[in-house]
Amino acid sequence: SAPHHPSVPPEVLHPHYTHTAPPLTLWPLAVLVFYNVSGGPFGIEPSIRAAGNFYSILGFLLFPLVWTLPDAAIMAEMGAAFRDHSAGAAWVEECFGEAWVAVCGYLIWVSVATDNAFKPPCSWSTSRASRGG
Repeated sequence: SAPHHPSVPPEVLHPHYTHTAPPLTLWPLAVLVFYNVSGGPFGIEPSIRAAGNFYSILGFLLFPLVWTLPDAAIMAEMGAAFRDHSAGAAWVEECFGEAWVAVCGYLIWVSVATDNAFKPPCSWSTSRASRGG
C-alpha cells in the first residue's frame, strides 16, 4: 500500500492512479536535461563564435552536470525522506504550511507557462530566419 499523506484523500492513491511509468533510459534523459537546462538549440551558434569549438562543447557537456547534480541530490533526499507521490509538496507543507504549498504550486505553474509561452514565437522567428525572411 502507498504511504498516506494527511492531505491526500485515500481514493486518489488507488493503484489505477498511482502506477509509475517505466524508468528513463540514458538518451531520453540526456535530451530532457539538454532542453531543460539550455532551452534547446537556440544560442549555440553565438556560443561557438564567442568561445570557439572546444570551450563551447566543454561548456555544453559540463554545465548540465554542474546544474543538475545538486538538484538531483536534493530530489533524491526529499524522495527518501518523504515517501509520498508528492514529495516536493509534502516537504513544503511540512516545513512551511499549506499556504506555501499553494504559493509554490502557483509559482511553478507561472514558470512553466512563461517558459512554454516564448517557445512558439522563438521557433517561428527561427524558421523565418532560416528561410531568409
